Amino acid sequence: MYSTNYILRFVYSLFCYAAGVASLIYFIVFVNDLFLTKTVNTLTQINPTPSAILINLFAISLFGIQHSVMARGTFKQWLSRFIHPSMERSTYVFATALAIGAMCSLWVPFGPVVWQVESPVAITLIRSIGLFGWGFLLLATFLLNHFELFGLSQTFNPMQGKAEPVKHFRTPGLYKIVRHPIQTGVLIGMWAVPVSTMSHLFFAASMTLYIFVGLYFEEKDLIREFGSTYRDYMLRVKRLIPFIS
Repeated sequence: MYSTNYILRFVYSLFCYAAGVASLIYFIVFVNDLFLTKTVNTLTQINPTPSAILINLFAISLFGIQHSVMARGTFKQWLSRFIHPSMERSTYVFATALAIGAMCSLWVPFGPVVWQVESPVAITLIRSIGLFGWGFLLLATFLLNHFELFGLSQTFNPMQGKAEPVKHFRTPGLYKIVRHPIQTGVLIGMWAVPVSTMSHLFFAASMTLYIFVGLYFEEKDLIREFGSTYRDYMLRVKRLIPFIS
């Protein structure tokens, strides 16, 4: 018989997982200018006003600060004083979902159009490359442990009487090509678009900058955790783009 606490924690993680997946889908359709009445390319003004720039910088910063601060070990230790440690990852996923939702909702689109592909064949090709990027991201999550990354395993395993697995450094599949394939997928998905306004360019460039800054701190954490094993990995495998970076 499962303990009520175990069940409640798992239900909480399911809710956070659903929010995380929904926010990722929202982010994809927003940045790829699909389906929504308001996307990154939905022109509300040709020339950005100072207030629009400030709002957009705030929106990006909101996501960046949340995503980076909550990933640090010191914050995790502090948070675990208030919630059960098995719920920490789910809480991070839920907070990320809120940050993504706020970032995209607050964003003020502006023009002009920077590039626009007219050829139907070229549009299909570019869309296919973008889809490949998002698929690359999804595959990368499963190559490690998708349900652990999204916080489900941490609450489900105790219900089964399983101890938390010992962390081992692994480089399955795509991780032998680049060190951070999840972020590589985001970059491909964001930039492979047939139409880009200045708004999209600003959004994608800001997110790209954040990815590089965020990875700088993430890799410091990984070096602290895995030491020379991770340093050797850094020498063998490029960060985001094979043979380049």
